[in-house]
Amino acid sequence: MKYVLVLMLFVFELSFAQKKESRSTIIVQLNGIKEQSGQVLLSLFNKEEGFPTQPEKAFRWSRAKVTATSLIISLDGLPPGKYAIAVVQDENMNEVMDRDWMGFPSEPYGISNNAGGTFSPPTFDEAKFNVAGKRDTVRIEMQP
Repeated sequence: MKYVLVLMLFVFELSFAQKKESRSTIIVQLNGIKEQSGQVLLSLFNKEEGFPTQPEKAFRWSRAKVTATSLIISLDGLPPGKYAIAVVQDENMNEVMDRDWMGFPSEPYGISNNAGGTFSPPTFDEAKFNVAGKRDTVRIEMQP
């Protein structure tokens, strides 16, 4: 009986280790930052709801101080799946994307797959990418 419990514990530990190993890291490389001011606010979505204009509905968030024309942000411990990223350079540090009188962004922004429309925000389907490996890199060009 003691051996059965030990064997069950071993199998449980092995199963837990395999699940833990299936987690992924996304390296987000932001390029084309013109002004070295403020912070970038990154929203990682795992579903269409709220993308890209409602960061409060994102799966995960991150922020980084803008110190160069390119930045690297690492998102660790992600389960495999489909994701989309929306980034805003919050130049005035007010925690939101500022917009002009017509509703267009007045602060730099970026979307995964460099998706974007002229008159409407991109859809989740246009911006989504698949995370299946241990480590994936996503490059995003910031838009003025």
